[in-house]
Parts: sequence; C-alpha cells; structure tokens
Amino acid sequence: MGDQKLFGATVVLWVLFAFTTFLDLASALPPQVFDGGLPRRADNSPGLGVELEAGRIVIKGKADLTPAQREQIKGAQMIPIGFAGGPMTDWELTAELGQPIFPEAIVDGTKNKVGGHATASIGAEILKYFVCWAPCASNNCKVTIKGFDDLGPWSVLWPKDAGNPATFTFGSQVTTAMPLEAVLQILGDSKSKSKTNPLASSGALYADKIQILTKDNFKSFSKIKASDIDDEFLGFFSILASYCFLAQLSDPKQGPKHLIPIMPRTDFVTQYNTFIAAKLKDQLSDKTTSLYDIIQAVTGSNSGLATQNFKWATGTVTPIKDNWDGKADDIKAGTLAVFKFLNYLQGYDKIAKKSLPQMDLLTLMDKTMRHGQIGGLGNKMEDILGTTKLVPIFEFRELTPIVGSSLATTLGSYEDKVISYHQQSAKAICVGEYKCLG
Repeated sequence: MGDQKLFGATVVLWVLFAFTTFLDLASALPPQVFDGGLPRRADNSPGLGVELEAGRIVIKGKADLTPAQREQIKGAQMIPIGFAGGPMTDWELTAELGQPIFPEAIVDGTKNKVGGHATASIGAEILKYFVCWAPCASNNCKVTIKGFDDLGPWSVLWPKDAGNPATFTFGSQVTTAMPLEAVLQILGDSKSKSKTNPLASSGALYADKIQILTKDNFKSFSKIKASDIDDEFLGFFSILASYCFLAQLSDPKQGPKHLIPIMPRTDFVTQYNTFIAAKLKDQLSDKTTSLYDIIQAVTGSNSGLATQNFKWATGTVTPIKDNWDGKADDIKAGTLAVFKFLNYLQGYDKIAKKSLPQMDLLTLMDKTMRHGQIGGLGNKMEDILGTTKLVPIFEFRELTPIVGSSLATTLGSYEDKVISYHQQSAKAICVGEYKCLG
C-alpha cells in the first residue's frame, strides 16, 4: 500500500512538472505563436479577403434594431429560406450595416490564399448565387440571420430589376497582407484618384489631404540614416501621418477608419516595433525629439497638430480591460488626442519626461467605440508570397464599385495586383535573413 501511494505521488509530481514546463515554454514563445492562451496557426501564407456589399437589397425585420443590436448583428451569417443556394467556396453571405441591413458576400481570407488563383472563380460563383436567388423576389422572399431569429422574420426587399443581378452594383473592399513599400504606391494612386490600380480608391473623400512623404520630409532629423528612409519606412509614415493630419475631420458617426481608404488591420504598435523603432533609435535616444515631433514636422502642421483629435460617436461602448491615462474621459467624450496616440505608440511622453506602456490607443478606442476594425487583428501579420518575411495586413477601402457581370474579372484583378506587389518586394529581400521559398 505504501509503495502505491509513493507511486501515485510521483506521478502527480511529474504531471505538475510537465504542465509547468509547458506553461514556461508557452510564455516564452513569441506572440505570433501564442495569443490569448491559444496557439495561432503556424501557416503565415498570405490570404486574400474580399467584401462585396449588395446594398440594393434591403433586409427588414419586424422592428427597428437598437444600437446594441446593430453592433451585434454585423457579420452574422445570412441564410435564404426556400433557396437551396449553390456552391460557396471559401465565402459566405452575411449581414452588413447601412441605414438598413443588407447582404454582404465575404470571401474568407483565412482560406482563400494569394497565389491560389481561385479569387476570380469565387467571383463568378457569387454572381451565379445571386442570379439563382433572385427569382424569390416575387415570392415573399425571406432569410434567417444566425443568432437573431427572435428579431425576425427577416424579409428580403429586392430592387425592381431583381431578375438581373448581373446589372447590380456591388461595393467592394479587399483585405490582404501588403508590404509597406507597396502601400506607399497604393496610397499615392489613391491620392491621385487613379482608375488603373484596382486596389486604389478613385474617390477617396480627403484624397487631396493624404500625406505622401519623401526623404526630403525627414531632412531636419539628421540622426535618421538616409539609407533607412526607404519606401518601407515612407509607407509606414505616410499612413501614420495621413491618419494624424486628417484626425480633426473624423465624422463621429463613421469613426477614423473613413479618413483614408487604406485601413491597417495589424495594429500600429506591431508595425512600429517591427519596421521603424530601430531606425529611429538614434534620433529619439536623447529624449529631445519625440515621434509626435516627427509627425508634426513631416506634415507641416507646426503646433496645429497638438489640438487635433480623432472622433467617435458616443453611446454604445464595448468594455475593454486596457487602461491608460484619461481613459474614462476619452471614452466619455468619444475623442482621442493625436499627441496622446503618438506618445503611447512611442512609449514615451516627452513633456512629462516619463515612459509609457506602449499601446495603440487608436485601435483600443476603435474597439470600445465601434466595431474594433482599425488594428483589429492585433499583432497578426502574414508572409510576403514566396518568402518568410512578415508584413502587415491592410484593408483597401472605397474601391471602384463592381457591376455584377464583372465580379469574376475584377476579383481576379485584385489577386493579380497583390501577387505583382508581393513579387516586387520578394525580389528585393531574397537575401540575408529572409528565406525565400520554392
């Protein structure tokens, strides 16, 4: 009996030791391996997501939704009643929010991969689905919305030309991993309202105010090496400077994500630490220059940037655990000062002469005040196609609307353009620390 007890105690000790060792190992792993206690997929191959808004089709419930219900229903799966549907290869039909609710076909970027050359055929499949669904327009058409049956029945109100979805116009946006040097090109094409780049917006609201930075903008910062101010560096700073320069124009009802047509889904802290911090080390080391000073100078804002705020509509708030100085007041007012955002991004307050916890307050405020889309993927990045170099994920918004008959060719052009940008970057990095595959 004594030997059995000793054996049992030994087994328990070994189990505890193994579990503790596992926890120590997990905590030591980089964040892209363990996130929130759960292993992330090891596959960092770049995905290509597409959102296609069928805004002419209205989904109407039995009563108006409260603001909280509207927030919850966004992205919920939509299932037509009495229509068997068709193939749905790596896409699904969901509820999207406008003034009414409307259907949105979403191509799943975790399944549809850059270089798989399936995006065009998915576009054709989506058009066929709507064509086959359209006849129900004359027969009391309804859908269920997963998780929201209690708010139905949901009626589908088709436009008068419902019989020909090939003539419908679909709003479009694309989410994919993109090298920052390519982001610089796309942002430039959006500023010029180019109609030849399928990933660039040709109708950005504040196109003329988008900041496209060059090496000359950084001349006054002599401790930044000229060789470090490459297109990757300029791509990051052009996105960051554009958001900050346009902050005051934020429409609270829409939030800051509508300021420019390229929205980072990887948070700014991850981008800053991965691509920028080392290049600014000498310039920032003596604490006399701050990230805020740099943005103020390169945008030509002088002291005007100090009074600018990002803005959100107040009301429904999603609680978050993260804390920062003045959090309660920021949430109550629905505003975030540009200088505070930049101080926390750098992790230092030059005026107060104190270190700060490095945080992306723009992402956190968007998470609590809206849908949490800016920087909503946290530290998630994906590889440049054919390499092991990780790059941020972006959403390319306000793209040229697509006529239904062109869904296949347009979605195919998205993938072709992404591949082209990835190949350009891969040629430049397939030496040194980054392994090139294939």
